[in-house]
Amino acid sequence: MYIVSGVQQIGWEGSAQRMLKVTKLFLFESCIKAMKSSENNDAYTKTLLSKGRQDSYVAGENSVYVIYGRNTKVNTEKKGEFSGAVLDAINFNYWKMWRNGVRETDTSLTYGDVKYLKSEIPQVDLDKCLEIKAENNRVIFTSGNYYGFHDSSGNFHALACACDMVGQPYSELLVNKANNISYRVGQFWNLLSWDGTYIGLYYSREEERKMLNDAGITEGFFSVEVGSQKCEYFYSNGRSGTSVLKERYDERYESMFTDTWDWWWLTEYEPGSVFKIGGKDYVLSEDRKLDVPYGVDIYDVQYPPRIKK
Repeated sequence: MYIVSGVQQIGWEGSAQRMLKVTKLFLFESCIKAMKSSENNDAYTKTLLSKGRQDSYVAGENSVYVIYGRNTKVNTEKKGEFSGAVLDAINFNYWKMWRNGVRETDTSLTYGDVKYLKSEIPQVDLDKCLEIKAENNRVIFTSGNYYGFHDSSGNFHALACACDMVGQPYSELLVNKANNISYRVGQFWNLLSWDGTYIGLYYSREEERKMLNDAGITEGFFSVEVGSQKCEYFYSNGRSGTSVLKERYDERYESMFTDTWDWWWLTEYEPGSVFKIGGKDYVLSEDRKLDVPYGVDIYDVQYPPRIKK
């Protein structure tokens, strides 16, 4: 008996035959145990591969030659197709995919044992997008839905609502198609759903009015909801901004026109003086009060001359 490169070989015929039979019997029994009594004829091959071993040589009559390779993982990845469900998962639940082990490269996404090529990611279908439109002066973006709009050049843009935010679908960002118009429109509605007090720092008065008007919002009270975020406003033509927080409106109305205050600011005007508020005339009474109904644009005021002292 001698050893060649880690392989044992029997040097005489009788012993070799006996050794071959014993080895075959051992391998057969090992295969049966490993595959849990499977009757599959390829059980031995599968058992060896699962352990990182491979039979790389068909033994001759008088030899047994089994080598042990390094442990290698069998590639079981399948190429995936971008169905509507897959696209929705990327745009609405990508954070869950990350948590559950999605693997991303510059060219692909692998989730489980399915590999998707980024080059095959489709555009969001126009027919799946809802119109950004107010109902009863309420604009609502519901999580799990797509929304669409056309810009001034007639180009269509899709937005996706997820995680209490609305913005460009993540599927577009994956293929490096970030769009500034989509970003600004999405962020406009996000700001209004949180607190639009400082929206004038990011959007001109004209931009703000255009987006509100395009959505069908009319003057008066309105609200914007994105997912679970909601904020209420008053649409004003005054100098304090277009989208005035409703709580600010209520505070101002109470301080100017309710009996809880002493109307001190009106003592500077003569009874009979005319105030133009929200485009309408209101006459100061003899007891220096103004009968201004709630909901009038109290930020759009033209004052009469004060009493000369």
